[in-house]
Amino acid sequence: MTARKDPRHKALDELDRVFGSPVLAALAEKARVDLLKELAILGRVDVKTLSERLPQHTTVISRHLKALHEAGLLRRTKKERWVYYEIDGQEWVRIFREMLEAIEYTVETCDCGEDSASK
Repeated sequence: MTARKDPRHKALDELDRVFGSPVLAALAEKARVDLLKELAILGRVDVKTLSERLPQHTTVISRHLKALHEAGLLRRTKKERWVYYEIDGQEWVRIFREMLEAIEYTVETCDCGEDSASK
């Protein structure tokens, strides 16, 4: 028979998963957040258009877009020789809701809410 894992350990594992997520890693760079802001304003856009609006070189912008896409924050579509990026709003909601649920579970399970300081 296997020993049951303490729920607090499971909660902390969930927290590790949240804080180690590719989403937070992708958002840790200001240039990527700036890219997301531009995409929020422009909608679906190609790399060339973004490079005309931002100070970074096209190759740097492409690298940042790739990281944001791999993290699940952007949709990427190819039409002929052009690649277009746009924010995947539904995926954002799903990702951040999942993160919030993991954080809430940890707070509840580990007794680290407001009342825990007075114990």
